[in-house]
Amino acid sequence: MEVNSLHKILKRQINRHLTPDCLEHERFQQFIQAVNESYLNFDRDKELLEHSASLNEREYTDINEKLKEEVSQRRQSVDKLIESIHLIEVPEGEPIADFDTNNLVGLVGFLQRQIEYRKTIEDELRSAKEVAENATQAKSDFLSMMSHEIRTPLNGIVGMTYLMMQEEVPPALTENLKTLQFSIEHLQALINDILDFSKIEAGKVELEEVNFDLKHLVSNIKRAQQAKAQENGNRIRLMIDDDIPDTLIGDSLRIGQVLTNLVSNAIKFTHKGTITIELSLEHRTEEHASIYVSVQDTGIGIAPDKQEAIFTMFTQANSATTRKFGGTGLGLVITKKLLELHGSPIHIESEEGKGATFSFTLNLPISQSMAPLVSTPDAVDNKTLRGLKILLVEDYPVNVKVALKFLTMWGIEVDTAENGLLAVNKCHDNQFDLVLMDLQMPVMDGYTAAQEIRKINGELPIIALTASATFSNKDRAVEVGMVDYVTKPFNPKDLFSKIAKYSQRQISA
Repeated sequence: MEVNSLHKILKRQINRHLTPDCLEHERFQQFIQAVNESYLNFDRDKELLEHSASLNEREYTDINEKLKEEVSQRRQSVDKLIESIHLIEVPEGEPIADFDTNNLVGLVGFLQRQIEYRKTIEDELRSAKEVAENATQAKSDFLSMMSHEIRTPLNGIVGMTYLMMQEEVPPALTENLKTLQFSIEHLQALINDILDFSKIEAGKVELEEVNFDLKHLVSNIKRAQQAKAQENGNRIRLMIDDDIPDTLIGDSLRIGQVLTNLVSNAIKFTHKGTITIELSLEHRTEEHASIYVSVQDTGIGIAPDKQEAIFTMFTQANSATTRKFGGTGLGLVITKKLLELHGSPIHIESEEGKGATFSFTLNLPISQSMAPLVSTPDAVDNKTLRGLKILLVEDYPVNVKVALKFLTMWGIEVDTAENGLLAVNKCHDNQFDLVLMDLQMPVMDGYTAAQEIRKINGELPIIALTASATFSNKDRAVEVGMVDYVTKPFNPKDLFSKIAKYSQRQISA
């Protein structure tokens, strides 16, 4: 047996305690081999155990480091949370009560109470929003009702005044009629201001994009305001830059409303003076033009400390101005808000007693096509409507009488119905070229009647002739199939042109 091949401990023990002849016995050799295997197995087990212990030690060290890092991160998170909580304020603006930052259980309870408080606030805000929405709807309904109730009798007054002024009357009566007409126009302006403001306030104004000629628009505004300017001894002067493109793209109706408000405002506060409307090209590219617009007057002016107030709703420079010149104080508010929709602020330069200049800049796309020619009602011949057959649906007797006078004067054959149900029956039994439909009537309203008439004749044009001038009523009229609307008190020229536009046939004289 080779002693050197044995385990080192066993070899040392043999050399120390046994003689060489002992190793010659076979059974002793077997014993020595078994002991040697035990030593070797022990070494292997020890090595595995040490290796495992080393691995476990490294793993425990890594885990411990990770735990330390997580604890640090959690501590930082808690510190940030506590810092954020310190920033929370109660509705009155006072800081929240102190709490123990080392008591995490208490902190969780505090947060739970804060969450419940916030949920309560959200519920209250949601309820307040519902109340506000209901109030807004109630206001809209009230405006619609008031518009209808005021405009319905006003239509009769306007219509009869217009008809009387077409007749030969004594000079004294003519002056009385002019005074009546002025009062009516003033009342209409007040109503329109309130309704326009309501529409803008509700965010229901969307700007159109149509081709239009700004220079032509301004010329028309001058022509329309000329008579009123002359009543105050004023003249209107135009200064228009020839380099302004002929056709622009924008909302000509709203831009016209802005200019009309500014010009009429200038006329109101100027006596025996000059109102100057200026258009000048500031900048132009192939696709866009920036146009400076100003309305200057030589009137009473506005003190610097009053200039901001005139753009506040229901406000004028002072109460004496309101008593002397009238108005709702909404005109400039509406003007400012319409210009804001165009992305343009309005500027004012004025001194008391030295007139005022209102200015703004329009940034509009340039159209490559021509603006459509707008025909004026004055140019339309009565013969255009002669021979038409129209159904007038109206429940207010005075308005029936007024409308009949105009329609028959234009050579139109008219049938009448005092409610929507009668109108539906008449459309079933007769052929009409057009229907003029009131919206609010007994038995069956105009909306329902329009839907029923559409089932009978889907091509028959229906125009709403209504005292309900709010945007919601107009939108609903279009939804049920009406092609257009004329607001009471109606302008005869406006009614004439819309009948001519939508009638199914044109009969020559």
